[in-house]
Amino acid sequence: MYDSAVYDPKTHQLEYADVGLMSMYIADCHALAKIADILGKPGDAAALRARAKRYSAKLETMWNAKLGMFLNRDLHTGKYNTRLSPTNFYPLLAGVATSAQAERMVKEHLLNPKQFWGKWVLPSIERSDPAFKDQNYWRGRIWGPMNYLVFLGMENYHSPLINRARRELARKSLTLFLKGWKAHGHVHENYNAMTGAGDDVKNSDRFYTWGALLGLMSLQEQGAGASH
Repeated sequence: MYDSAVYDPKTHQLEYADVGLMSMYIADCHALAKIADILGKPGDAAALRARAKRYSAKLETMWNAKLGMFLNRDLHTGKYNTRLSPTNFYPLLAGVATSAQAERMVKEHLLNPKQFWGKWVLPSIERSDPAFKDQNYWRGRIWGPMNYLVFLGMENYHSPLINRARRELARKSLTLFLKGWKAHGHVHENYNAMTGAGDDVKNSDRFYTWGALLGLMSLQEQGAGASH
């Protein structure tokens, strides 16, 4: 996703508007505002919600109606980047996507086997991207936190399609987790999106706690079902 991004050595920043980072910032503001409410700090809560509102408005402008997805933008050239990763779904986490936009994102991209869907999900770059075949670290491998944040985002929307996709994401994530756990007792940092293996590269730690997020989704789904 960042191969073509311009780095400014003076500011030590990428000249890049990032959908994923903006979405997580907005979600953080909302979460911290709720904590501020509980702590009896209305001024802090108001300031945090004002920040969330400001950046939500900016994130809304990054929606591409033709593609049906929120796209990152190169601030150096002004051009949008059509290379997609799970972070492009994070506006669901921020609650910025409309119901119609969420439906399109899930139907046209998440469930598209040429992009993110398949036996093992979710690859960190879409399957049709040239970098996918690298299967090295963030170039195509599956990461528990990415799956989990997309899962949490889909919990903000309720339609038959999104509900089914969320449950399937949880099931597939658990299957991936159990593959390495049952065979070796490993909880991997990342996994191969073509084979489901975690031990095929050296830079996939065998005991990395966030890999357990792949199993947590299924537990949350069971809890949600019991509460209903």
